[in-house]
Amino acid sequence: MIIYEDYHFGDPQEISLYHIREFSSFAHLHRSYELLRLKRGKLMATVDGRDFPMEPGDLILILPYEIHSYANLGGAECQVNVFSPDYIEEFHKMTARKALDCPVFHMEDPIFSHMEKYLFIDSTKPLYCKSCLYYIAALLLDMSRLSPRKAPSSDLLHQILIYVQEHYLEELTLQDLAVHLGYNRMYISRFINSHLNLSFTDLVNQHRINFGAHLLKTTDAPVSDIAFACGYNSLRSFNRCFKEIQHMTPREYRGR
Repeated sequence: MIIYEDYHFGDPQEISLYHIREFSSFAHLHRSYELLRLKRGKLMATVDGRDFPMEPGDLILILPYEIHSYANLGGAECQVNVFSPDYIEEFHKMTARKALDCPVFHMEDPIFSHMEKYLFIDSTKPLYCKSCLYYIAALLLDMSRLSPRKAPSSDLLHQILIYVQEHYLEELTLQDLAVHLGYNRMYISRFINSHLNLSFTDLVNQHRINFGAHLLKTTDAPVSDIAFACGYNSLRSFNRCFKEIQHMTPREYRGR
């Protein structure tokens, strides 16, 4: 599984671009927008419990704080642009507390070919990128209805994911989460398993290893330092979890 996450945390002038092969991602949320284009293969996007199959050339726009995940159905190669809500502020105001009925769309090749560079390749020209993003926002508003984002069954899931994403670098236990939310520990454990199909420990490890992968690629820090920075008490635990999730060792990941 190849996982990525946005670490600029809403810098109004920041854009993060990714080109990922054999792409998949566990359920997560963030305050940024996420624009993804499937270049090759097949992908299943899940947004707040709704499944959207994607074919090559399809794009999807994830709104802030929508719980989303991706399942690789075969050879999924993707381009991803993660950007701050401040980048398309007017659209952000229009879509606050709302959801797109269908966030998946397709653009004709001549139009997309002109925009691809600024959306997914070159982030050094923010005005060009912003104009392309506003074009996509207008296109989506024409193609898809906006509905109130009412999902009572996922309210608790939002709270769980937000709390884990805010505290995964600390010593975080299931009991800590349960006390914070005011629920029984076993109820929270079963809830996470039934909604995310993984355990609480696996959820925390996904976030820690995701952050570790980011540090391995963007810093020269020793692997041992990264292990402790990610919330692990030993290098051995970090190495074991990293290999389970990324299917390679931290050193192999850094060197590829």
